Amino acid sequence: MHDPMETPVSVTESSQVAEARRHAVRVAQASDLSETLQGKAALVVTEAATNLVKYGRGGYVLVRPYAEPLAHGLEILVLDQGPGIARIEESLDDGFSTGGTLGYGLGAIARLSSQFEIYTAAGAGTAIMARLDDERRPAEPVRRKPPLAVGGVTTPKSGQEACGDAWSCRWADGTFWVASVDGLGHGPQAATAAAEAVRVFHAVDGGGSPYDVLRDAHKALKATRGAVMAVAAIRPALGTMDFAGVGNISAVLIQEHEQRRLSSMDGTLGYSVRAIREQSYSWTPSSMLVLASDGLSTRWNLGEQVALRARHPSLVAAVLHRDYARGMDDASVVVIKGLAP
Repeated sequence: MHDPMETPVSVTESSQVAEARRHAVRVAQASDLSETLQGKAALVVTEAATNLVKYGRGGYVLVRPYAEPLAHGLEILVLDQGPGIARIEESLDDGFSTGGTLGYGLGAIARLSSQFEIYTAAGAGTAIMARLDDERRPAEPVRRKPPLAVGGVTTPKSGQEACGDAWSCRWADGTFWVASVDGLGHGPQAATAAAEAVRVFHAVDGGGSPYDVLRDAHKALKATRGAVMAVAAIRPALGTMDFAGVGNISAVLIQEHEQRRLSSMDGTLGYSVRAIREQSYSWTPSSMLVLASDGLSTRWNLGEQVALRARHPSLVAAVLHRDYARGMDDASVVVIKGLAP
């Protein structure tokens, strides 16, 4: 179900910068993150939001907590559809400013961040991801780098507080599971259907299959208005991915320069499903899987967008959402990306 703390904060004028900053601090506080991190978040969002007004022709800030095997903290996404940054390397120097901002600049945002990425294109805007790790996390034994990374963006229809789109993921016995759900329609009833589908997704035994998840979800959703759903089970060590979908969740597998749309069966879970068909595909460290609800247009093509594909999945998902969300419905996109060992 949609997390209200994931609601984007629009920044189109200078008076909204302070609200974006306060929102970031509230999210950090609600997530029980450190005061030091809260202070960093305030600085990062203030400078980034100021840049949105001065250079980006307005945009939005998305702040949410994150938790991964090796780190947890706050993720800040900042997106605009402005002219882009022509001199990116100069902009990353501390103190560089062409318009009288605070002087922190992108370089200082990067320095304050545990992980920082930027994607910009001439005439198509700029997208920034800044992750701030909570320094209070207890030291853990050195663990191997995960073989893949995941990130997504989910937003409700404008004017709605409940969101009928959802996505979720989990590791089980060396298999990475991910699901994308779109409850029929929008609003609270759609959100209830999506939440029930996610519950089933987590309840199915790790030794099961995407087919099992969809079969069980179809039974469980009969008491709801129904949903469409896609499920993938990725086994990086074996180099395989199993996939099954019912309904119009868009599923795209990108490998090298090829973008392949995966087929789902017609129907609606909880209402009418003629068949569930599971298919297997290869998975490599360079593979990328994108699952998107029909709140996004399907006109995008990542096959040739090498620069964007090289970014963190959260940033890829945010750019796709920015550029292709229809704006008249709930919208969700999740990106899974293989990582070289």
